[in-house]
Amino acid sequence: MRVQLAALLATAMLLPSCLFVKAPEDKIEVQNVALSPQPEIEMSDNLVRTRAGDLIALLPKGWVFLDTKNEASADIISVAVNPDYTLSMVVSSIPAAESSRERMASEGLLGLARSAFQKHVRKTGGVAKIVGGYRIAELGARTFAGFDFSTTGGGMRTRCAVCTSSLGNHYEISLVPLNVTGRDLPDAQEQERIFRSILATVQY
Repeated sequence: MRVQLAALLATAMLLPSCLFVKAPEDKIEVQNVALSPQPEIEMSDNLVRTRAGDLIALLPKGWVFLDTKNEASADIISVAVNPDYTLSMVVSSIPAAESSRERMASEGLLGLARSAFQKHVRKTGGVAKIVGGYRIAELGARTFAGFDFSTTGGGMRTRCAVCTSSLGNHYEISLVPLNVTGRDLPDAQEQERIFRSILATVQY
């Protein structure tokens, strides 16, 4: 099951594509949102740590890591799934391409979020569509830019947050809905609670 799931994740979200599609320029409105300083669900002691050690996060209780070494792109740091295999937490790095550097220099975290969304557009062959606008959220000294996108016309949405570490590395934390077991997904409100709880544990 885990090998099959890793392959499906790679196919659905992580495989590269040579097609470049520009993110829609009319989706640049920014909302400021508040994040809870404490997780809203129970978290485990299982730790996600970046290769440079400049970002860490906790998994929700009961979630397990998947071995994606032979399936995922080089940008993927870790992939974990919930016990029902209906949600996945993906932590990845965002390479600072020359075009991204210019956008981030002028737009900050919003530019990083837009570059991250363009990456998903490229890797899904233009299928990914943004849902709503971008969000800027502050949690103490930490700041995230967030956005949601869908590859199913909005029926299932991936929630993403990006940040820049103290070492200047760029990362994305995503909550990805999965449809591989036939089980019902947690409702949208529960998915939001899970994602907010993950972000509450992120330290960078």
